[in-house]
Amino acid sequence: MSDLDRLLLGRRLVVCVGPGGVGKTTVAAALALRAAQLGRRTLVLTIDPARRLASALGLAELGDAERLVPVAEHGGRAPLHAAMLESGSAYDALIGRIADDPEHRARILGNRVYQIMSRAFGTSHAYVAMERLHDAAASGAYDLIVLDTPPTRNALDILDAPGRLLAFLDERIVGWLLREAPEGLRARLLARGGAAARRLLALLAGEALVRDLSDFLELFVALRPGFLARAEAVQALLREPTTAFALVTTPLADNLADAAYLRDGLAARGIDVAALVFNRAHVPLGDHPWSWAASERPLADDLAALAPADADETSAFTALLERLDLLRRGVAADNQRGRRAIVAFAAAAVTGCLKVQAPILDREPQELRGLARLAAILADPRATVAAPR
Repeated sequence: MSDLDRLLLGRRLVVCVGPGGVGKTTVAAALALRAAQLGRRTLVLTIDPARRLASALGLAELGDAERLVPVAEHGGRAPLHAAMLESGSAYDALIGRIADDPEHRARILGNRVYQIMSRAFGTSHAYVAMERLHDAAASGAYDLIVLDTPPTRNALDILDAPGRLLAFLDERIVGWLLREAPEGLRARLLARGGAAARRLLALLAGEALVRDLSDFLELFVALRPGFLARAEAVQALLREPTTAFALVTTPLADNLADAAYLRDGLAARGIDVAALVFNRAHVPLGDHPWSWAASERPLADDLAALAPADADETSAFTALLERLDLLRRGVAADNQRGRRAIVAFAAAAVTGCLKVQAPILDREPQELRGLARLAAILADPRATVAAPR
């Protein structure tokens, strides 16, 4: 059994993070498929809106509702479900779950500020993503959840979102905009300052918008205890020993720089990376035919037997081979630089971090068969990044 399989069997949550454009969503789906092949009831939940993921999973469409992926023909021993966060519908579903009173729920859903916030603001998208994760984890329906996050800095927003919303809903802050004057001398003094703030906002944004904002805050502050409990639960889940963060990148310098930023950002939050996945690594597995740098012998020597007999044609043919050989050497040099970059980045990982690599495929996985192929590559013990000699 490979180290990757052991990780998938021993965790309840795998959070895939990384720069944009490195195949992170595809890797997350491949890991989820591998977990289902290992017999774990799995959900892959993508927060990064990647419409192509639906076709790769063999689904006609993908939305906030969890959909069953047809994995039986690809070695699936347990069900695999998939969902893609849609901020507006996810927020509406959240309000439906936590607002017990139908009138209270209807007032929130109909509030203009709520509608703008739930469908447009990036930070609110990050927060509802954590709420969606909490809902899936608390359901008990899955042995493993694979969470696909947005690129680099937005992934850190996901982690910070629960605390930020709680700070926003702090009664000492929102009290400045609430219309009801609280009791007590100090509170009344603060309320007077809040009235002044409301008047200034009304001049800038209009009385109707300020009224909607005040209504929104009043409605949400009433739900604050529930938000607090779920935020604490999610923050605890992200730091449990059964949670693993998988950092996905490529050997390209820009991607590695972004990956380092994210690795350091996680470390600053007390989170270690449990797995490094170097995708599109140019590195063949075993006797893979893509052995670009396997030989230093010029390509022209290998193809000399194909040279035509005519002297003029032979000269042109030789010139072509020399240009091809120059191209081959350039690709081989890029390959070697990529290998050195992978080894150096992997060497800086914390002790016990799993380090695997996947070569550039002839085509990006666009269906379940392709995902199964990638899953098999990642789970192959030969995919492990070798330590420097």
